[in-house]
Amino acid sequence: MFHNGTGKPCNRGFGAGMRFLAYLNLLAIILIAGGLARHYEGTKFAEPVNRSASHEASPDAGAPETGSVDMASVGLRASAAAPTQEPPEENLADINPADKNPVEEKPAATGEPLPHGVPLVNPRLAAKTPSEIPAETPAETGTPEKEAEPPLVLTVLTEGDYPPFNYRNDKGELTGFDVDLAHALCDRLKAQCSFETKPWEALLPALKSGDGDVVIASMLIPSAPRAAPPHEEGIVFTGAYYSTPGHFAVQKSGGFPASAAGLAGKRVAVQAGSVHAAFLTHHFPGVEAVDVTTLKDAEQALAKGKVDYLFGDRNALLRWLRTDGTCCRLAGPDYDDPSWFGQGAGIALRSKDEALRKRMDTALASLVADGTYRRISSRYFSQSIY
Repeated sequence: MFHNGTGKPCNRGFGAGMRFLAYLNLLAIILIAGGLARHYEGTKFAEPVNRSASHEASPDAGAPETGSVDMASVGLRASAAAPTQEPPEENLADINPADKNPVEEKPAATGEPLPHGVPLVNPRLAAKTPSEIPAETPAETGTPEKEAEPPLVLTVLTEGDYPPFNYRNDKGELTGFDVDLAHALCDRLKAQCSFETKPWEALLPALKSGDGDVVIASMLIPSAPRAAPPHEEGIVFTGAYYSTPGHFAVQKSGGFPASAAGLAGKRVAVQAGSVHAAFLTHHFPGVEAVDVTTLKDAEQALAKGKVDYLFGDRNALLRWLRTDGTCCRLAGPDYDDPSWFGQGAGIALRSKDEALRKRMDTALASLVADGTYRRISSRYFSQSIY
């Protein structure tokens, strides 16, 4: 320690030493600040990834204290939002993948789409496994569950001895137009059907006694001029599933007049005592009716040229023309006046089965509409007989 002549100690060396220490501390602060800036360069302290750790370390860190270090001056970006505000949305493109931990971080279950396109879990169902999610029941939707109706089971009665409508073929199998149509009706009704054959006179009694549910056997619908079979109580019929009009036939080389007057003086073969003979005499008085015993006799007379025309049942004539009557063809229109030729053949049911009768009529109409009926008819008659 030196004296300056005043008797007081000299402090110059001490002051210089203090200044040196201050400079050294300042240099250390600068170096530390630079190192921190390089270490945290590019990190977003305001993002949700680091917010929780920051809040745990300093719960009250929100507004900077007076005299605190300006974070922007060392390359750090502090959040400008108040602690009670939501942080700004994270920009995924600005985040360094190396700074994110894919194992620890999970995207929030929101409606926002992710860049990778993987759909997010519905937050309402995220807590439940598929097995825990209750299945929706009709009661929950407000629509009561309909009980399944039992299958319709029917026994179809037919004669089995009236070709080509119902008969047994060479193999003993039940077939014919009536049988094929019955199968189609059962399919359309989704019914389980079985068939039983009985003599003609036993069909309606068997139906009434419950041995069968329907009769499909070319049974004519009762009407005033053709009440065959006789009308019985407790029996009802569907609409006609085929018609029974009268029709003319002529040799293929022959012609047919455009009017009834053109038939005057022509020889026409007809079965004696039949409704066709009565109709011919009433509506065509100018023709020369040639009465024969059977329809087959009338067919042979036309084929041999003994007569100019034949008048008879259209369906029977169609069957003949398809098999033996290659000489001839139908001519003129159908004569289907129900007062003469009836309403056609129907399906017989018990009168109590009104609902089944309506279902049968609906099914028949659908077969006619979609062409199924015509295809079945053409197997036996070469055209529709509806």
